[in-house]
Amino acid sequence: MRLTLTIAGFLLLPLVSTSQVPGCTDPQATNFQPSATVNNGSCLYNATAYTPPVRVNPLSDSLPETSGLAYAGGYLWTINDRGSGPVIYRMDTSSNSILQRVIIPDAYNNDWEEITTDGDYLYIGDFGNNLSGNRTDLRIYRIPLDSIPDFTTHPVYILPTGIAGILSFTYSDQPQPPAPVTSNSTAFDCEAMIADHRRIHLFTKNWTNNSTTHYTLSGKTPGQYTARPENTLATGFLVTGAAKVEGQNCIALLGYQNSGTGRHFLYLLSDYKGDSFFTGHKRLIDLPDASVMGQAEGICFRSGKYGYISNERFTRSIGPLTLTVPQQLRSFSIQPWIPDYFSSYRFNGNGAWSLPDNWLYGLNPPGSLPTGNRVTVDPAANGQCVLDQAIRFSAGSWLDIQPQKTLLIPGNLVIQ
Repeated sequence: MRLTLTIAGFLLLPLVSTSQVPGCTDPQATNFQPSATVNNGSCLYNATAYTPPVRVNPLSDSLPETSGLAYAGGYLWTINDRGSGPVIYRMDTSSNSILQRVIIPDAYNNDWEEITTDGDYLYIGDFGNNLSGNRTDLRIYRIPLDSIPDFTTHPVYILPTGIAGILSFTYSDQPQPPAPVTSNSTAFDCEAMIADHRRIHLFTKNWTNNSTTHYTLSGKTPGQYTARPENTLATGFLVTGAAKVEGQNCIALLGYQNSGTGRHFLYLLSDYKGDSFFTGHKRLIDLPDASVMGQAEGICFRSGKYGYISNERFTRSIGPLTLTVPQQLRSFSIQPWIPDYFSSYRFNGNGAWSLPDNWLYGLNPPGSLPTGNRVTVDPAANGQCVLDQAIRFSAGSWLDIQPQKTLLIPGNLVIQ
């Protein structure tokens, strides 16, 4: 069966040509421009302070160096960093209990610094590189969520050998082989990562100038990759974690200053263009210093703009006094500062739906489109869009076919 949908102009409102006015489009900004129609990333904001409330204090003694968080399958997952063994922990968010330990026998914890998910897999970043900056074994472990059994029957589970895939990578702009540097002085350290439906995104912990560079890996399947830089953001702090709001153009970067009182921050990125995360609104939120936050490195969203932050156990001695902040789990919400910026996708090429080159910014939609997301089919002149893959539109998502444009469906169309 071949089904062709062509939307005639008389079925839709006529298109009106308007000039685009670049400027600040966020009403909360101090330089908001009501006439602006295109966000050019110029918004400025008043200083904003926020203290995420403590949810669990302390966390389990098994998690003294919790360095990443992910929420997947209805549960919170975390890891310890360097020297703690290749173990993933499934946690109960409302109590001080570990529900499951998943051991990866064919992995090694050199310096695990991040865990994230795309809904199908857990990704563990073994890419901490602050000691000498010249690691040649930077890697990401990929674990299928459906390979982990129920915790009630397997509170401790040893993952079968070969299940954990490995994505190895080098930085395209780091000379190879990399030369060693002194501790905490490299631009090629990393502790923050997100995974979308197409590829891996890394955010570096640049010790040389307190900035972060967004790198991308071209895929998510096991193999050898080159991490390529997209853009750099002067954060003013060291980025230690990253998380993305599902279905929305909104990312939170977590980190702290490695000086003074160890001030912590959230950098909120929203309404950006495609995968160019630094092109939209950039809002800095001040968090408490290390005496309250410890050394916070884990962050994830649970639902909407609500999520969790975890910190490693932190101990510092100043003269005769010793400050200790235990490992903790905090909750947070960014709802007061970030409107809804749902992801949108525009087909503007000719041919297969599945090819990224046929989509604006090279960004094609996932196989299951979240609520609020929009797909616009607007092929090039004399072109058409061929739906060559299965796709599910969730309730509240949108498919727009522009006037006199064609969406060809070679198989079956199921409307539920």
